Amino acid sequence: MDTQNYVDIMIDSLTKKEELLKQIVDYNEAQQTIVTAPEFKEEAFEKNVADKGEVVEKILRLDEGFNSVFNRIKEELQNNKKKYAKDIERLKTLVASVTDLGVRIQAQELRNKQLVEKRFAQMRKELSQAKRTTSTANAYYKNVNNLNQYESHFLDQKK
Repeated sequence: MDTQNYVDIMIDSLTKKEELLKQIVDYNEAQQTIVTAPEFKEEAFEKNVADKGEVVEKILRLDEGFNSVFNRIKEELQNNKKKYAKDIERLKTLVASVTDLGVRIQAQELRNKQLVEKRFAQMRKELSQAKRTTSTANAYYKNVNNLNQYESHFLDQKK
């Protein structure tokens, strides 16, 4: 296989990676919507995380293939920069785009992590409050039932 074919493969790989990163941006936006919604939908959140994980796996495979191909032709590209100038420029543009998307995704992930932690803390607080309310209600009903039993006991003694 000649070097031009390898360069084309690398360009194709970066183009696919760019598209996959855009999908992750979309998943992150959907995740933010799920987490900030008034009612937390656990199934939607889990599906979002699983789907995003599959896309990340695809990106990792693309990265491995890209690095493998690049290592094969790196020397040829460095020795013949003029011959591949147009392709190298295209690769640089794609790398810049992929890098920008990566930075955007990192910012989204950090923001979503904070939102998720806040949401889970809120849910734990609500659960704790619900447990206390239930416990208090149970104690109240137990005391009320005990009071009724004692009253009849006292009434029997007065006779």
